[in-house]
Amino acid sequence: MTAAAQNKPPELWRLFMKLQNPFMKWLLRSPLHVVVSRMYLLITFTGRKSGKVYTTPVQYTQDGDTLYIITSAGYTWWKNLRGGADVALRLRGQTVTGRAETADDPSRVSAFIEKVYPSLSAERRERFAPGKVAITVRLGGEETTQ
Repeated sequence: MTAAAQNKPPELWRLFMKLQNPFMKWLLRSPLHVVVSRMYLLITFTGRKSGKVYTTPVQYTQDGDTLYIITSAGYTWWKNLRGGADVALRLRGQTVTGRAETADDPSRVSAFIEKVYPSLSAERRERFAPGKVAITVRLGGEETTQ
């Protein structure tokens, strides 16, 4: 099995996400966002090759002006953030801007996992980290209402 295939989430999970994402986008943009917005946000970015604007819901943890996101390397959306990218976020009912950076080094990913999932033991973090990508978003401070 190739490394790419090993990192790809199971097909049933990918189908579930494909069905769930439109609902989460709607929910996070609605006044009902409070139900999930302490754990989920929308991240909007521009595709490097296509120039198309993408929005995806992700789980996050916040520490001051920094957000931490973990995703599977098997998804491709995060590749648009490599080398740094400006992003817009729908964060707890507000639209804010930030600068995203990615890391796929296992030790950095493990440190991020500890921030995002603090209840995981070191052993479980070690098993969870392979095939994951860590994303840091530094908030730009601009807020708009939408």
